[in-house]
Amino acid sequence: MKKIYWLTLLFVSFMSCAGFANKNMVAGQISKNIDEALKTFGENINIGILVQDAKTGKVLYKRNADRYFMPASNEKLFTAFAALESFSPDFSYQTRLFADKTKVKNGILEDNIYIQFSGDPRLTSDQLEQLLGSLAQAEIKKIKGAVIIDDTAFDNEAMSPGTTWDDKDFCWGAPVSALMINQNCANATLVPASRPGQPATLKLPDYPQPIRFINQVTTKAPATKDCAIKVKPEGDKTYAISGCIKTNAQPQNVAMAISGPRENTRLLVDYLLKKNHIQVSKKIEFRKMSFLPAEVFSKQDSLPFKALITTMLKESDNGIAESLFKTIGALYTHEAGSFINGNNAVRAILAEAAHLNFPPTTLIDGSGASRYNFITPEQIVALLQKAFYSDYAAYFISSLPVSGVDGTLKDRMKDPLTRGKVHAKTGSMSAVSSLSGYLETKTKRTLIFSIMINGFVDSPEKYKALEDKLCAILIKSS
Repeated sequence: MKKIYWLTLLFVSFMSCAGFANKNMVAGQISKNIDEALKTFGENINIGILVQDAKTGKVLYKRNADRYFMPASNEKLFTAFAALESFSPDFSYQTRLFADKTKVKNGILEDNIYIQFSGDPRLTSDQLEQLLGSLAQAEIKKIKGAVIIDDTAFDNEAMSPGTTWDDKDFCWGAPVSALMINQNCANATLVPASRPGQPATLKLPDYPQPIRFINQVTTKAPATKDCAIKVKPEGDKTYAISGCIKTNAQPQNVAMAISGPRENTRLLVDYLLKKNHIQVSKKIEFRKMSFLPAEVFSKQDSLPFKALITTMLKESDNGIAESLFKTIGALYTHEAGSFINGNNAVRAILAEAAHLNFPPTTLIDGSGASRYNFITPEQIVALLQKAFYSDYAAYFISSLPVSGVDGTLKDRMKDPLTRGKVHAKTGSMSAVSSLSGYLETKTKRTLIFSIMINGFVDSPEKYKALEDKLCAILIKSS
């Protein structure tokens, strides 16, 4: 009996050692393959990498994992986590219209109307039209009071400290405000002519915009090479669109950031009231409502909270990220949302929920647009590990871009080995590339990884290809 017992004990001990040895062999092979892949980039590549097993937490590869890097849009992982920890599942932004129905006589409202904006990052002009159209549906034809717009949910700081000034003309750098109608972008559509040599047609929305476009685009034959559209500033609030579009091309959207959310809102509200045949006696005012003036006359809800998170992560939407960041700050401090109280709130949430401590000199914004943001691969992996065991893990992981399938990874890692195996957040800005998330190995093991690269001057595609190659190495591992 003793002999059987000792043989059993010896067998179990042997299998445990064998399993431990096998795991070490896997980690050793991963290290060897990654180091080999990095050789072609030389020793001076500024890269940080951390890979660990999601279930056991065992580190499989580590290189400069405690070094600080600019994360670019990997910052959105922290914004998403903080938002999921802060908001209830049924949270939504609301844009509300207040008017006192008891003061309507013969189609005349003998009082003010109030429009309260909350920072809905996907509010559209169509939704605003529905909101104001409710007045016409109630047969209101004239407003004798003022039209008062409350945009004090956020402060007036439109760009986070450290954001590149060059970004302000583009929609990814549009001003962050409680007023985010049409994402604070002006839009136009270029339609090619039927014959080469003719000017393209520039179609504008039927509503007014605070930006003027000058169309200088010509139509070219389908065989034309290097046919592209260029947009450049031409004075104040004016952009010249030049270049060419092929006769067989689809209509092409052109969008540029507006500089003044209040001006944009004033134009739209004035236009939509006139469109609904509603006269206004006084000018539109912007100020805080000191009290709720009456019951809600009508309202527009944002997309569901989780839909906003998914869009932010998959499409790397800066506007959603910054609105959430300021909203978290507002909820935390009971003051107007700002980059400062957003920073304080997100850092406090991460310290409590993920045991991650950050100084106030980082996590400057919600999108990663600021070049003052600095994060380590260790911090990202720790956050992803915490999310992996959270109640919302399945949702969080599925909201990330999927390799070769959707979001910012749709056109990357499309081969059979890697397609659909990587759920990760991309990050890109000048001299910065990052990729962090989860992947499934060939043996169905889930790995958490973070790859951060800074300080290069050549093509970013070269470094994105490296990130993809490293993911393939990890997927092949046991």
